[in-house]
Amino acid sequence: MYSFIVFAHVLGALLLGSFLAFPFAFKSLLSRSGNELKIAVKTLVGFTRFAHYALILLIITGGWMVMGYATYPSLLWVVLSLILFMLIGALIGMIQNNLKRVIFAEDPDKALRRNKAKLNTLGWFTFLLIFTVVFVMTNRSLFS
Repeated sequence: MYSFIVFAHVLGALLLGSFLAFPFAFKSLLSRSGNELKIAVKTLVGFTRFAHYALILLIITGGWMVMGYATYPSLLWVVLSLILFMLIGALIGMIQNNLKRVIFAEDPDKALRRNKAKLNTLGWFTFLLIFTVVFVMTNRSLFS
């Protein structure tokens, strides 16, 4: 059973790790317009949805491994991990909300230009938080 949980956890990490490409994919949106822009933004909204699913999978499988197989994990490590995951989920939700505003706007090009700085900042901050989570998860002994 442990092998399956680890497999699901690694799968979730790969899905969330794919969100590291968001800041670079967002740059390509700026050169698009009209219907092509809406299609690209809808693709990124789907991308954010999969990132939320990955977070849920990571929290469930990580919690399962901590409760069932870990030997007394540090309270600091558990709390820090959960806070980081919640922050990532909140940032991805804010990104998704801003992207949906672009889709439903009368003029998507203008809406994208209006939200460009916010989306770029949120994307890079999420990028950094994902790297922080990887560091915290792989160096659990530093937080004991």
